[in-house]
Amino acid sequence: MSFLFRPAIVRGDTVYELPRPLPQLKLVDTWDSAQFKVPLRDGETHQGHSRNGVDITLAGMVVSHDGALQLNEQAMFETLEGLRAALHVGGEAARYRLFLYFDAETETYRHFRDCSTLQFEYDLSDPARFRYELRIHADDPTLYSTGLA
Repeated sequence: MSFLFRPAIVRGDTVYELPRPLPQLKLVDTWDSAQFKVPLRDGETHQGHSRNGVDITLAGMVVSHDGALQLNEQAMFETLEGLRAALHVGGEAARYRLFLYFDAETETYRHFRDCSTLQFEYDLSDPARFRYELRIHADDPTLYSTGLA
């Protein structure tokens, strides 16, 4: 199988793979337009459709990270600290790319650019596996297919 789910946060040459498993990935595309209505006439008209950025929601568990099992609470907590740091956006220059899939046959990644974190929620109540959910917004709605650079 050459098309692999490989979610990661990428800034320059730094790649931070998201902890696994990730049983949920949702993407929401929306469009804006101007709506016009003529009084006393049925129907309406929409003009100027344009695509907005993409809202991305991922839900996962900290069971493994970078191929290594996270076997205790300290390891899981440290993994969440690393993810929290990778998701931080302090300004325009700190935005990141969100890689979703890797095509081993063509050595390309499918990803969004100009991403920023909207929300990072994590649940530490289960000592066997910490759960997390994150919401990311990609200003650029294009799903790119490129190499790592």
